[in-house]
Amino acid sequence: MAGDGTHDMGVDEFVDGLKFNRFHLIVLVLCTVLAAIDGYELYVVGWILPLLAEDFGVPREAMTSAMVAQQVGMLIGAFFIPPLADKMGRPRVLLVCYGGMMLSALAILNTSSLVPFAILRFIAGLCGTAMLPVLVTLASEAAPQRLRSTMSTITVSGTMIGALFGAAMQAFVLEDYGWHGAFWIAALMPAVMLPMIWLFLPESLRSTVARNPDDPKIPSIVARMQPKGAKPVTITAQVAAGQEHVGSNMAEIFGRKQLVKTLMMWAVAISSFVFITAGVWKSTIFKDVIGLDWQGVAAINATNTIGGFLGMLTIGWFIDRLGFRLVMPLAFGLAAIGVSMIGVLAPGWGMFVAVAFMAVFQHGGQAGIAALAAALYPPKVRATGIGWAYGAGRVASIFAPMYGYIVTSGMSATGLFMLLAVPLASAGIFSFLLMTMPGAPKVTRSNVGH
Repeated sequence: MAGDGTHDMGVDEFVDGLKFNRFHLIVLVLCTVLAAIDGYELYVVGWILPLLAEDFGVPREAMTSAMVAQQVGMLIGAFFIPPLADKMGRPRVLLVCYGGMMLSALAILNTSSLVPFAILRFIAGLCGTAMLPVLVTLASEAAPQRLRSTMSTITVSGTMIGALFGAAMQAFVLEDYGWHGAFWIAALMPAVMLPMIWLFLPESLRSTVARNPDDPKIPSIVARMQPKGAKPVTITAQVAAGQEHVGSNMAEIFGRKQLVKTLMMWAVAISSFVFITAGVWKSTIFKDVIGLDWQGVAAINATNTIGGFLGMLTIGWFIDRLGFRLVMPLAFGLAAIGVSMIGVLAPGWGMFVAVAFMAVFQHGGQAGIAALAAALYPPKVRATGIGWAYGAGRVASIFAPMYGYIVTSGMSATGLFMLLAVPLASAGIFSFLLMTMPGAPKVTRSNVGH
C-alpha cells in the first residue's frame, strides 16, 4: 500500500516466497507430536487387550465389540470432522477433538465393564481419526510449495513415533501399572498439548483468506509467519492459476473437473488401507506359517517399524523434487515387490531385508497419500478432501480382515505374501493414472529451485 511501507501480495506468492523459518519449525514439530499422540491413542487398545479382557472378566474375543465401536467412530469421524475444520478453523477443531480424546481416556480409568468401555472407545475413534488429515492440512498449508510434501509426510511419520512410544509403554509401564497406566498416558499427553495448540498453532493463512479475505486475524497470522525485520505485507485474495473459486465445497471435490480425480484418489487410499488392514495378519504368518519364535516376530516387527519411519520421513523430500507422478507409483510398486519377496526369502536373513525394503516404500507411499490429497484440493476444502480419502480407505478396509480366513487355509507363505502385494500394486497403478489426468499436482522447476 502506497505511503505506509507495505506492499500487496497474493497469499500464494507470500507463503511460497518464505524461507523455512521458526514459524515453519514450530508448526512442523507441533503437528508431528500431535500425530504421534493420535497414533498412540488409536492403537492403545490392541496393545493392552489381554489385560483388559482379564480385568473385565470377559473372553478376549468379546473385546471385538470395543474394537468395532472404535472403528465405527473412526469411520464417522473421517467423513464429518474434516468439513468442520474447513468451516470453523483447524486449531479449534483440534482443541475440541484432543479434548474429547483426553476426557474419554479419563472416563475409561473409572470403567470396569465392557459396554461403557466400548462407548468411550467410539468417542475416542470419532475424535481421533480425523486428526491426521487436519494436521497434514495445517502443515502443508503453512509450507512453501517447494516444501509442502516434505512437511506433510514428516507430520504423518509422527504416527510411527506413537507406535514406538506404545512399544516402550508395553515394556516399562504395563507390568507395574497395568492397563490403567496406559490410559493415564493417553489422558496426560493431550492434556499437555491442549495449551500448546491454543498458544502456538495458528490457523492456516491460505484457508483464512479463502474463507474471508477481510478476516481481521490475517495481519497477525502474516506477522507470525514472517522472519524478524521483514517488510510488512498486505495480503490480497489472489490465488495461483488453476485455483480459482469454483463454487460450493462439494463442487471443489465432486465437480465435473474434479470427480474422476477424487474417485482415483479414493482408489489409491482404498488399496493402501486394504493392505494395512489385511497386513495385521503378518505376525500370524510369521509365527504359524513360517515358524518364527516370538523373539523372531518381535525382530520382524521392529524392522518394519524402523523401515517405515525412515520411509515416511524421506518420501516427501523426493516428491518435492521429482513429483508425485514418478515417486508415488514407484513407491507402491517397489513395496509390492518387497512384500512378494518376503515369503520367497523366508525364513533366512533375506526375509529381514525384504521386510525392511517393503516397509520403507509401503509406509512412505502411505504417507504420500496425505501429501497427494493435500496437493489435489484447494485450501477451502483441503481438510475435507484428505479426510474423505482416508474415510473411503477405512470403509473398504472393513472387509480386509477376511484375509484371515486365507491365512488359516493352509496356503504357503509365498502365496500369502503374493496376495498382500496385490493392493500395493493396485495403489501404484491408480496413483499413476491419477497423475496422468489434467489438473493433477505437478512439481515445477521454479518450485524446486526456489
